[in-house]
Amino acid sequence: MAQSEARVILQRVEGVLIVPLPDPMHDAFLDELRPSVLEYMRDHPISGLILDLSGVEALDEHDFERLRRVADGVTLMGAPVVLAGMKPGVAAGLVLLDVNDSWVIPSLSVEAAMERLR
Repeated sequence: MAQSEARVILQRVEGVLIVPLPDPMHDAFLDELRPSVLEYMRDHPISGLILDLSGVEALDEHDFERLRRVADGVTLMGAPVVLAGMKPGVAAGLVLLDVNDSWVIPSLSVEAAMERLR
């Protein structure tokens, strides 16, 4: 797998950390996501994390669980996590898989998530 497929992009906007998620989501990306976000939080205070799923066409229960682990770590460090831009087909697929979504704070877009975190 190429190095670029595992690259985690962290964007800070008005104190909120935004992470665009790739499609497809490779294990290498998910392996790097949690430590990258938590290391950033250690060095820079944030008021929230937005995981931008607007480019994701499919998400399985394994990947969703790994996103939950990221959210758990961020929440334990004191910042809320919002999943933004999830496509209807992705949401429907997760419902069919009967995943535990009790941890999810949803938002239709990154812009709406920013408003929610202000």
